[in-house]
Parts: sequence; C-alpha cells; structure tokens
Amino acid sequence: MVQQVTIAIMRGIEFEVVWSDQDVVEYNVTCSNGLFCGASRMYASHDDLAKLADVLSGFPLDAKDSRSVELGTFDSTMAGGGIQMHFFCVDSVGHAIAVTKLRADSCQAMGEPQSVCLSVPVEAGAIDSFLRQAHSLGDRLGAKAYLYMADHTVTWVQRWFASGVQNSARPPKRT
Repeated sequence: MVQQVTIAIMRGIEFEVVWSDQDVVEYNVTCSNGLFCGASRMYASHDDLAKLADVLSGFPLDAKDSRSVELGTFDSTMAGGGIQMHFFCVDSVGHAIAVTKLRADSCQAMGEPQSVCLSVPVEAGAIDSFLRQAHSLGDRLGAKAYLYMADHTVTWVQRWFASGVQNSARPPKRT
C-alpha cells in the first residue's frame, strides 16, 4: 500500500530576516506552489528588497507586461544563494505566474542539487500586499514579507502548469 505524505507549508514566496549587520541583511527565502518547494539563505544590501518591490510595482499593467527580479547571487563563488523571479501574464485577463528559480549556497548551478525552479500563480492584490510588506520589512530579526500564491481553480492551475511553464523563465505560447 502506497501512502501519500503531505507537508503543510505556505504556498507562495516568503522572505524572512535572519541576520543583519551595517552592510547586509541575510534572508531565509522559502517558496512553494503546493507541489514543489525550496528554501535558501541569501545576502542582500539593506535596500535591495525594497528595490525589488519597486520593480514589481503596478504589475501587471496589461496582458503583455513582464518583469524580472533577482536577489542574492547565482554566482557559486560568492557567499549565499539567490532567487530569480520572472513575472508574466498567461492570458488576456491578467492571470499571472512568477517562474521562480532558487539556488542554495552549496549549489554550483541551476539543475544541480540544492536548486529548484517552480511556477507560482500570483494575483495583483497579493503582489501589492507583498510590496507594502517589503518596503516596511527593515532588518528586524524575524520580520517577514509574503507573496501569497493565487488561489485559482484546480483546472486553471493544471492547465498552466502542464502547458510548458517548465525549466525556463519564458512565458508559454498563448493560444
């Protein structure tokens, strides 16, 4: 008999302050879409998360809008891990996905152990809430900013996860 294991985890992307000094903030970043998840610690300047939020402000402007942001590093010779997020709309009504790549400090390259690439459906309201949190996060130990996953219908999620939003940050072809 096969048993299924279910782990309760926040669905979306979470940034938590775990350490800071006068130069940098260390974040623990967790991401999950309910099917896949990953976590990494990364370093950033004190204002980098707020700058990331500024890039995402107003997304999506229209169905062709796309934005890419990165925090931490994807250079394995540098300390810490990194996160890359590519936001784009998957249809004409503004349903959006963040293709999220997460690399841990010990990972040499994406696709190697300690890396993950996953799609997280997002909504404009959740992005706006995340932007407010990111701007007010500061460097207070334990402070968190969440980008919650959109609670789309099961059919919508299955359609877009199966349509080719795979190991790249390119949007799927629209039909």
